[in-house]
Amino acid sequence: MLKPKQMTKIVVVGTNDVLEKTIQTLHDLNIVHIIDYNEADPDFKIGKPLKKASKFSEYLVSLRSISNQLKLGTKEIEKKYKTKELQKQIDEQLSMLEMDISTRVNDLRDIESKLKEKSDLEKNLKPLSVLELPLDLYGRYETLSVFVGYCESDIKPKIEEITQKYEIFEAVFEKKKIYAVFVPVTYESDVTRTLQDIGFVDIPVPNLSGNAREHLTEISNSKTKLEKKVDEIKNELENIKKKYADFILASDEYLSIETQKAEAPLKFATSENAFITEGWIPVEEYPKLESELSKSTNGKAYLTKLDEPVDEKEVPIALDNPKIARPFELLINVFATPKYKEIDPTSIIFITFPLFYGLMLGDVGYGLVILGLSLYLKTKLKTYGWQTLFDILLYSAIVTIIFGFIFGEFFGLEMFGEHSDFGLHEIPLLVPRFEDVKILLLLTIGIGIVHIYLGLLIGFRNLANSHGILNAMFEKGSWMSILTGGILAIYVAMPSLMAGTPMETQNPIFILGVILFMIGLILLIKGEGVISIMEIPTLLSNVLSYTRLLAIGLSSAGIALAVNTLSDELFISQGGFLIIIGILILLIGHFINLLLGIIGPGLHSLRLQYVEFFTKFYEGGGKKYNPFGFIRRYTKEE
Repeated sequence: MLKPKQMTKIVVVGTNDVLEKTIQTLHDLNIVHIIDYNEADPDFKIGKPLKKASKFSEYLVSLRSISNQLKLGTKEIEKKYKTKELQKQIDEQLSMLEMDISTRVNDLRDIESKLKEKSDLEKNLKPLSVLELPLDLYGRYETLSVFVGYCESDIKPKIEEITQKYEIFEAVFEKKKIYAVFVPVTYESDVTRTLQDIGFVDIPVPNLSGNAREHLTEISNSKTKLEKKVDEIKNELENIKKKYADFILASDEYLSIETQKAEAPLKFATSENAFITEGWIPVEEYPKLESELSKSTNGKAYLTKLDEPVDEKEVPIALDNPKIARPFELLINVFATPKYKEIDPTSIIFITFPLFYGLMLGDVGYGLVILGLSLYLKTKLKTYGWQTLFDILLYSAIVTIIFGFIFGEFFGLEMFGEHSDFGLHEIPLLVPRFEDVKILLLLTIGIGIVHIYLGLLIGFRNLANSHGILNAMFEKGSWMSILTGGILAIYVAMPSLMAGTPMETQNPIFILGVILFMIGLILLIKGEGVISIMEIPTLLSNVLSYTRLLAIGLSSAGIALAVNTLSDELFISQGGFLIIIGILILLIGHFINLLLGIIGPGLHSLRLQYVEFFTKFYEGGGKKYNPFGFIRRYTKEE
């Protein structure tokens, strides 16, 4: 549970006449992590894809094109397709379906392109329509220059400074002045410069004749027809999508599987008559592989273990955790896959992540909302990533509810005790957060110390296994001794420091703490050098980081209390219209606090795992176990 699965390296050797059967068996079992052959042996070459590979690849490319054009996502289907029937359907329908969809998609693109052209033309014509000049008047003249555009300033005085020979037409379009200026061509450069200086913005003039308004009417009618055609094609594509979605998803899966199998020889070493492949499997799966391979090939494929020493970096990592803890493997893999001989902290995080989350949020109302939201979204978002994330959130919500009962909080309202908002005065309030701050502060510090100790202990174990007990004592034992000594010394000294009285330096516990601290310091300097003393304040900082478990919890509870108090004042004291304001404050306030409650505790709990905990022992860098095979969702073998 705390270590990855034990793996064994295997070799499969067989004659080429059972190559396909061997590939089929390995794929069906989905347990062998195949090692790519690198042509290390001159007698063997990298294998060639099976004859069907090209056909399946072409089909798959066509199918993916169809899927993209239809914007098809994953979904559940009514029944799984049988592979033999599916192959026949693919041969008969795929090319026709691709042509049908491609024709419609191309038509759609052409129409949308025309719509864009007409929209651009419409945009240019609208300001010209208010000037009410025939469009051909804006054309290029030999003796005249024409300027059309927007300008906030009155341009007439500026033009008159250049020439008295001009004609200006002006109008207002969308609260902006629009001008058409005609001047002799000899003044073109001067007018251009002047207009630029006063912020004149040119309007493109289409190369058209006639009235702009008539063109706009024609464009509007044309756009209406094109938009109707777009809707028709989109409806046709949507109908095709509904009709063929299951077939496309099943075909994609089937072709992906067949392509994967057909290209498998590219990972094998082959000669004229035989093939060899190496891989890794979990130790407990070896008998199953041996039996199935012998059965499918009539004993023509030979399987054996390789017991030679291997670098642990080569061993693929298959995490081995109870089903209930597996969602938290996501948090491990996001950080780094553990090495083969490292402790896998998934089961620890399964406990500590929800614990920290619930301790911070600690409200029955918020916990129930998060629980309900997680359960609902699990039914809507079916991908592995989302399902795993919602499982983590679900566990965290349950712990949040438990702490909510301990703190007696329901959306910031007191559930139990003397001041219960629900009339449950007889039920005692176990831990009132705002009153027992000191106890909770000590609790969070205690949790931090235990969490860090656990990390150091695991780190000690890892180092002892990989580099010997002496190295483990220098690198991890030193920090454990420093932490223990520091805690004992502070435990004795703190009351005196708080009271301003002399410390009990003769106290045996204080003396033991100082001795342990000094022993740890000596070991640390011996193992990591004098410079390592600079890291001691970091250890204190790590412990104090856990006080945020209390700080974030108090801030969340404080916001909920403030929202309730403000809303309550508006409900009771003011009345009238302000009741609506009170309801809005209540809903919006708790909604924002809920969002902060989901994100804040989640991020900080993750930070405590990654920064304070993992840095004490975890290296990562393992290679993830990737067995040759496929988990079917839409198809089944006959």
